[in-house]
Amino acid sequence: MAAPIPYLDLKSLQGRFLQQDLDVMQHLHDSGTYIGGDMVTRFENEFAAYCGVQHCIGVANGLEALEIILRADVELGVLTKAARILVPAHTYIATFLSITNAGCIPVPVDVDELLLTADKIKNQLDNIHGVIAVDIYGKLVDDEVYAFLPDRQAGAKAKKIPIYTDAAQAHGARTDQGMRSGSRGRASAFSFYPTKNLGALGDAGAIVTDDEELGSMCRKIANYGRESRYVNDVLGVNSRLDPLQAGFLSNRLPLLDQDNARRREIAETYISSIKHEKIQVPNSLWIEHNAHHVFPIYSDDRGRLVQHMDAAGIGTNFHYKIPPHHQEVYPEFNAFNFPVTERLHKTQLSIPCHPLLSDQEVQRVIDTVNSFE
Repeated sequence: MAAPIPYLDLKSLQGRFLQQDLDVMQHLHDSGTYIGGDMVTRFENEFAAYCGVQHCIGVANGLEALEIILRADVELGVLTKAARILVPAHTYIATFLSITNAGCIPVPVDVDELLLTADKIKNQLDNIHGVIAVDIYGKLVDDEVYAFLPDRQAGAKAKKIPIYTDAAQAHGARTDQGMRSGSRGRASAFSFYPTKNLGALGDAGAIVTDDEELGSMCRKIANYGRESRYVNDVLGVNSRLDPLQAGFLSNRLPLLDQDNARRREIAETYISSIKHEKIQVPNSLWIEHNAHHVFPIYSDDRGRLVQHMDAAGIGTNFHYKIPPHHQEVYPEFNAFNFPVTERLHKTQLSIPCHPLLSDQEVQRVIDTVNSFE
């Protein structure tokens, strides 16, 4: 039997940076500064420039990045306490948790095919105070979603509301105009969990924004609610980007575009080559504006398909099995009916799509999918 193809060969992906990472560890050890310091500042500057924004605030993880953004806008008066935040039902539960943890109220809506659309926002404008758009699987939401932002010329001329982005899966994705993920909303949250396209060797996250006041408030909240050592003037948390992880991320950032380009090649091959009457793949529009963090296929017979892939030694994953509105922690949403989201969660299966896959391994994945009976 051929060697197994894991869903994600994380050890090999991260192993490319071993010597650089050892240098980072030596640098940190020698610096005598183990919180903050030059490696955090360097990565924040690099990632802000990469995303095309003015400010990057490193934090402990992606969930806290999104939560701190909302908490900051409550402090600034952009949001009220208990603000109602529209959120797509098709997302990881962290998006919902960030809203709840910030003292706001999630207002879930179904998606169209996969992503939140401007029409969903229009239908809820009188019922919400803000929106979190989610670039799920690495695919960017449409530009029209951001037309509701204040001071934007396009889109609705009536009510304007803050639009935030959960960009945790979309590192490096670009619009036709060349705008990077994270640069279109009032502020955006990134996760650098090890499995992400830009992944650390532990938990890490970042907030990016062009708004200086919001960025300053986010940094203050992430640092115990203080700007100086002894004066705390807002309720804060302790959410820091570890300097070791910042150094690791600086090592990986220069390869992100190259890695994403290989992910795209693999996705294009899957779309053109997977042909099965019981399995659906994304259409050609999937390719654009996408970091290709996840390549999804869909089957009403997902359980047997997983067994078939397992028997061939090919790893798969689910994104995700249970939607947030069906989780026990949110009983107030359990009776909601979001048919598109629920169908996605019942039929979706993620197949390997990472930059170290060889052409031969990609073909083996295709052949295995196509041989499903």
